[in-house]
Amino acid sequence: MTIKQFIPSSIKTALKQAVPVTLVDRFEIITGQRDSLTPPKRLHFVGGGDFKSHGDAFFGRFREIGDLQPTDRVLDVGSGVGRLAVPLAQYLTTSNCYEGIEIVKDGVDWCQQFITKKYPEFRFGHLNIYNKTYNPAGQVLASEVVFPFPADSFTFCFLTSVFTHMLEKDVVHYLKELYRVLKPGGRVYFTIFLLNTDSRRLIDAGRSSIALKPFTDLSMVESTDAPENAIAFDETFIVNTLAEIGFVIKGGIRYGYWSGRTENFYDYQDTLVVTR
Repeated sequence: MTIKQFIPSSIKTALKQAVPVTLVDRFEIITGQRDSLTPPKRLHFVGGGDFKSHGDAFFGRFREIGDLQPTDRVLDVGSGVGRLAVPLAQYLTTSNCYEGIEIVKDGVDWCQQFITKKYPEFRFGHLNIYNKTYNPAGQVLASEVVFPFPADSFTFCFLTSVFTHMLEKDVVHYLKELYRVLKPGGRVYFTIFLLNTDSRRLIDAGRSSIALKPFTDLSMVESTDAPENAIAFDETFIVNTLAEIGFVIKGGIRYGYWSGRTENFYDYQDTLVVTR
């Protein structure tokens, strides 16, 4: 039982409207609506579902197929509001173990204020990259950005639901940057929407969870006006790009159920683990 159960909803609403956001955040924590490492709902821009359970689920997959180790040095590309940083903070054991980079500054600010304060080895940086959906005021093109780390810096990198919001030339550039900052033998875990015979058939049949339409020769999007909302890429293009850069796919492609697949799926999005 928590304090909030004794406070009428009308009073809680009035309090939230009358006081600054920082005080609202503290009120939610004090009344048990969330803990101090769970961001307020106004900052949830990384997908639906329960914040903690989704983070824990991905953490389990990192260990299951990504061979994540407590001694890994981790790069979180698209760190959002720390959904995956929080479970990692209970697992990684070495100093200088985690870097998160994100294009939405509000997410970075929150993570710095609450996660880094408690776990100083977890650092978060803002990349002011243009994205029509998530950062329309960005000043840097994703196809030109240089990740702010030296070569061979990390042993494990991950991107969850990042490539599903990027144009194809930007994805290629990010993969090259990941290869540069990854140590030999390191792994990259990423999710993506892949277009192949099966997924195209299901999309054409209206079975996909996202209504996609042709955009380029290599991609389909939910909205041609805002392609970064949701974008899928030709599988052969992605596989060939990985090989050209030097990555090796570990364990094959694990297909998701986003396209309407009803069996032999791993997660919602398609999942790959690649090694350098």
